[in-house]
Amino acid sequence: MDTKRESRIAWWSAIALLRSMVSSPRAAAQTLQTRSAAAVAASPEEADRLGAPLTSDASDSDVMEGLDVAPGAETDGAKARLAQLAERAAKLEGPDEDLKLAALVKHLKALIREGYNPIVFCRYIPTAEYVAEHLDGKLGKKTVIRHVTGTLSPQQRLQRIEELADESASAPRVLVATDCLSEGVNLQHHFDAVVHYDLAWNPTRHDQREGRVDRYGQKRDVVKVITLYGNDNGIDGKVLEVLIKKHRQIRKDLGISVSVPDAASTGVTDAIVEWLLMRKQRPDQEALFELEELDRKAETLEAEWNSAAERERTSRSRFAQRSIHPEEVAREAAAIRDTLGRSDEVQHFVRNALDALDGVIRENGIPGDFTADISGTPTGLRDAVAPVIGGELGRPIPFRTTAAVARGEAALVRTDPVVGALAGFVLNTALETEGRRPARRCGVIRTDAVQTRTTLLLVRYRFHLTLPSRSGEKQIVAEDARLLAFQGSPAAAVWLAPEEALGLVDATADANTDPVFGERTMTRVLDGLPAVAGQLSEYGKQLEAELEDSHRRVRSASGEIVRGLDVTVQEPADILGVYVYLPAGGVA
Repeated sequence: MDTKRESRIAWWSAIALLRSMVSSPRAAAQTLQTRSAAAVAASPEEADRLGAPLTSDASDSDVMEGLDVAPGAETDGAKARLAQLAERAAKLEGPDEDLKLAALVKHLKALIREGYNPIVFCRYIPTAEYVAEHLDGKLGKKTVIRHVTGTLSPQQRLQRIEELADESASAPRVLVATDCLSEGVNLQHHFDAVVHYDLAWNPTRHDQREGRVDRYGQKRDVVKVITLYGNDNGIDGKVLEVLIKKHRQIRKDLGISVSVPDAASTGVTDAIVEWLLMRKQRPDQEALFELEELDRKAETLEAEWNSAAERERTSRSRFAQRSIHPEEVAREAAAIRDTLGRSDEVQHFVRNALDALDGVIRENGIPGDFTADISGTPTGLRDAVAPVIGGELGRPIPFRTTAAVARGEAALVRTDPVVGALAGFVLNTALETEGRRPARRCGVIRTDAVQTRTTLLLVRYRFHLTLPSRSGEKQIVAEDARLLAFQGSPAAAVWLAPEEALGLVDATADANTDPVFGERTMTRVLDGLPAVAGQLSEYGKQLEAELEDSHRRVRSASGEIVRGLDVTVQEPADILGVYVYLPAGGVA
């Protein structure tokens, strides 16, 4: 018999049982009746690989998907005894026997009385189902309670949240969820309080849970957070003392979170479990040794954590002092705003696009705000907006200049899902040949804005970036769209300054253009575009140098690695749009 292998299987089974028992009676019962994932391991190393994921709390959200199932503890030779324990665990269900559940009911009632809509985070699927089942009917007749776990697909999770919001439009709502919702789902429009029903063994998990609610767009000034823990179960108290409280103190001191060093954190939780398991089985002297080992690992973790916090503090102080001059910050910020689009440009785009697509816009008396009825717009646009608006399309959509919008409203910012859906529809239809198309890839107008024939090009540049870091190089591709303009024919082009090219966007038609003449003019310009390839390439090299210089400035000021940084423009550039402006008073 491989004693070490058996020992590691027993270790992971014990951790699984401890975590499930602390979570809920139902999770404990299921763990006791489920075979340990590590039991099939052929070696100690394989036992660790199979047992760790289901019992630990990784800070990487990508590895959490599918790991909210209750772990197994059953091993060969213990089935009958574990089945008896499972029956005893099942008898503890309900607030009369389960004091943790009773405490949750008490706290949720208080939150609901204050007008909050809380989300309750649990570690395991059986716990979430158990909590939702026993909350039903105990929080008031009007309160709507639903649960979301990893048993649902990502799309079904979103659908259930929207259904909950619909059902509780004028009533309190409570969502019980596992960590399948702690990353990648924005909950700030539907919830404004967080309850940690189960303590995570990695405090970063708490940040991720709270970050789904306490984020940009949350209408509450204060998001309430409640953390439940057991005073008498041993493990919760140590995790809270060594990990959670330390994490919160660092966040309070710095104003931001510093991730827990994973290796040191795992060492601490292992020591906590070992101390808890062995303290009643070993003589006092050996138990004291285990406690000293726990203290030693906690000190190691604290030292590494403090070191990481100090590096973060030093990094932040660089920006607070004179390493970066205000004019340099302003330069980078202005460049970003020019690239992404300013708020007034977003508002202008939304209004013009909706108007061109037969949306009915009405002012509502608040400067900048308006409502838009899109019931008469193309089906494609309505289909694109419906999944992201979180409300019925049968009524007008309120557009707000503030980012803190309610469900069924849209914010006039480029990152709002409704604005994104509208922009996507406009872009996609511009590439089609039929149907309603508010934007076109080419066009000819006569305008008083020019005195000679002027051509505006919408050009897309791609850049390959090599970004060095202490953990290795990262390869990314970046895109940038620019407006370039020239007077005359492509073969004898006189190029305009960037600000002059940008000014052409606001030019309007002041005279009619004969369709046949316009088509011939556009054909000549398109046929001559190869002549401007050299200028487009030269401008791409200029953007390449500017982008690399920008990266070097920011990296140097923030203490990041500069050596190895490389930016390369990918040629040829793509011409996405061609627009010809002719003088209104004559033939160019």
